[in-house]
Amino acid sequence: MDGSKGVVSEPGPNQLDRLRQAGSIAASVLREAALRVRPGVRSLALCEWVEARIRELGARPAFPCNIGIDSVAAHFTPTASDDVEITAGSLVKIDIGVELDGYITDTAVTLDMRSPHGYLVDVAREALRNVLGLLRGGLRVAEIGGVVYETATRYGCKPIANLSGHEIKRYNLHAGVSIPNIPTSDSQRLESCHIYAIEPFITLRDAPGLVVNSKIVNIFSVRDISLRARGLTPGEQDALKEIIDVSRGLPYTLRWLSERTAMIHQHLYRRGLVFGYPVLVEKSGAPVSQAEHTVIVYEDGCEVLTTG
Repeated sequence: MDGSKGVVSEPGPNQLDRLRQAGSIAASVLREAALRVRPGVRSLALCEWVEARIRELGARPAFPCNIGIDSVAAHFTPTASDDVEITAGSLVKIDIGVELDGYITDTAVTLDMRSPHGYLVDVAREALRNVLGLLRGGLRVAEIGGVVYETATRYGCKPIANLSGHEIKRYNLHAGVSIPNIPTSDSQRLESCHIYAIEPFITLRDAPGLVVNSKIVNIFSVRDISLRARGLTPGEQDALKEIIDVSRGLPYTLRWLSERTAMIHQHLYRRGLVFGYPVLVEKSGAPVSQAEHTVIVYEDGCEVLTTG
């Protein structure tokens, strides 16, 4: 969706109400999901529970629930036939999004299954906490990256350099400004009354601190040009319409689609009519932790929307 639907001026009562509701639902579902995480639990069961719970509370998932175990940093959601289980000794990231009337909140937590690298959980949390205390309108995003980097290195860790937070607009999960996790020369500044997801990713000091694409792609989104594409068969047209209806232009996964549309989906993907998000893994296989909140920034601070 275009940026014209974003919160770009003083949010009205209805906008704030929707954002706060979405944030409260996200916080509640994430807390409940965390209680379900233990060795032997299937990722699929956990993700399906999260997505169903969001719907039960009157909202919709803004994207498929992400489960990242150890070096899997982002963009993994299980397929309907996936048998991936949470294992003892691992770090487990849960990243969820909630959409209510197009207003989106995004939040994540890392859980320690008695990993030898459990300290990464605390470092990510502290980095997030330190950034939240700094936020205000006019702040350079480069300063945020500096705070994450300083926090990580103080504890002998390293942030993931090529993962970042992001601005959020209505029906647009990744809009406009990116929020770095390392110091940069970026001159962009946070704007008052805009919505941002702040999400430090932390790994080991000796790791590259970079993520790379894996060959797994389970999350997709529809390209804006898709419905205007020439030469679509009636089946492809119907499939695209279903995808748009299910996703509202936001990321989706095949297990949300009918069997017929899921079968046609590969043709749409090969033609470039839908876009895939490869699972991102730490380059050396090092474990990664994550902590995330969505905030609305004001001139003199911020409101954390996903604390519930």
